[in-house]
Amino acid sequence: MNKFDEKEFAEICKKFNGRPSVQEAVLAYQSDDFFNKMKNSVAKDRRGEVVFCVIRPNGKIITITCDEYPDGIYRIPTGGIGHGEDIVEAVFREVKEELGLDVVIDSFAGVIKIRFEHKAESVMFYSYVFILRETGGRLLIDAVDDEISEVKEVDLAGLEAVVDSLNNISGKWSDWGRFRYVTSKAVLEYLRETGI
Repeated sequence: MNKFDEKEFAEICKKFNGRPSVQEAVLAYQSDDFFNKMKNSVAKDRRGEVVFCVIRPNGKIITITCDEYPDGIYRIPTGGIGHGEDIVEAVFREVKEELGLDVVIDSFAGVIKIRFEHKAESVMFYSYVFILRETGGRLLIDAVDDEISEVKEVDLAGLEAVVDSLNNISGKWSDWGRFRYVTSKAVLEYLRETGI
């Protein structure tokens, strides 16, 4: 069972002097494929993820897409947290691997406790949301992973359009779209509330 670590969460809150939100979401998956992928990932090496909103020096927000995504679909980037891995260290590692950037943590926006359900099974997953500011590196050029095919810089209105498109994916990607809608929407809501 993938349990939430309250002590770890409290330490992150204290470190960043914030009042982050704790949200809960239930995603009932239709697809065996996406549910089993998540279940196997949690069983093997992933207790959750860091959701990283990187704000560039020009004030724009980085959104990403991958070759296999449906056309025109972008999202806020994320990266896995291994079992036993420090969450804050995971932020810096994942941003460097995925985007090739150096960042500072502006704020910790909170956690989304997601319960994935499919038929009679369920699995818990935790998305920790961070707002970051870019300080160096070369976007994608210095990235270690090559999963991201393209980035799009957006303002808040652009991010709202990105979030809406994730919620409206149909067909085989709809389960995934609803998952990424939840994480990207959390970023949008936090940025609106804080005025960042």
